Amino acid sequence: MTEKLTKQTLRGIWAGITLSWDENYELDEAAFRENLGRLVEVRPHGIYVFGSTGEFHAVNDEEFRRVVDIMVEEVSPSGIPTQAGCNGLATREIIGKLKYAQAAGADGGQVALPSWMKLTEPEIVKFWRDISEAVPDLPLISYNVSRTKWYMYAEQYQQIIRIAPNLIGIKWSGSPELDLQRLEETIAATPQLAHFLGERNLLKGMRFGIQGCYSAWVLAWPRRTIQMFNLADQGNWQEAEAIHQRCLEVEDFVDGMLEELSLGMMDPVADKGRGVLSGFLVGHQRTRPPYLGWPDEAVDTIKEQVRQRFPDFMWE
Repeated sequence: MTEKLTKQTLRGIWAGITLSWDENYELDEAAFRENLGRLVEVRPHGIYVFGSTGEFHAVNDEEFRRVVDIMVEEVSPSGIPTQAGCNGLATREIIGKLKYAQAAGADGGQVALPSWMKLTEPEIVKFWRDISEAVPDLPLISYNVSRTKWYMYAEQYQQIIRIAPNLIGIKWSGSPELDLQRLEETIAATPQLAHFLGERNLLKGMRFGIQGCYSAWVLAWPRRTIQMFNLADQGNWQEAEAIHQRCLEVEDFVDGMLEELSLGMMDPVADKGRGVLSGFLVGHQRTRPPYLGWPDEAVDTIKEQVRQRFPDFMWE
């Protein structure tokens, strides 16, 4: 049984697991279970489904329920906490997903604002009041991403905290709107919340209060990513920075090859692709249309280049 998620216990490297699709773009359940099992073995601080990397936008209600059930079944016995991304275009849809995730045994629900039409600030407050009242005992995490047409800071979150007491954290995406100074000010203004940042700014952020990262690197270089956080958390900044710089070097090398090959770099495409070419993730790198996963021959080409230049970053 996992410890209840709170501002204090929500921390560390959380793995945003990808979904595996077969040649018919149906869930490859065996590969999905294997990848969850591999993550359990390396023991990140948490595991969650249905972030952007997890293609929450691409599944129907039945698939949502099945994936959440599998995650809880595979992960919860390990004691590693879980979250489910519960997103949609309407409050009613999101509440339905939150209630299902809670009943299935997920330890938290991660929620982005409905995104089809930009909300007003009163609508944002009402949205958070409505979902908080619907699942008052489920810890909630705000997925703060500019794709919702908002990038929120202290002025919004101070309003939300007052009417959503089970909001415990914020996932700050690497949106162009991210302003590290305003982020630091928001952390100071919202001590009730745990703040998570992407890998590129993680160590810088940990120096002013960031508690963790919802990570894609952990799907490709799991031991290094977890070690990097743990070293920084212990104050061993020099060693953590050395790992961080090495991971950035590999990521930039792969991204450079992707640009040369004119391949997609959206979240599920790139994050799943890096995990497959490193050898840590099993299953195919395809993503559901309209987004195009990397062709097999491209993965083979990039894999060989990474193997030659960064052999210690291959899982195999």
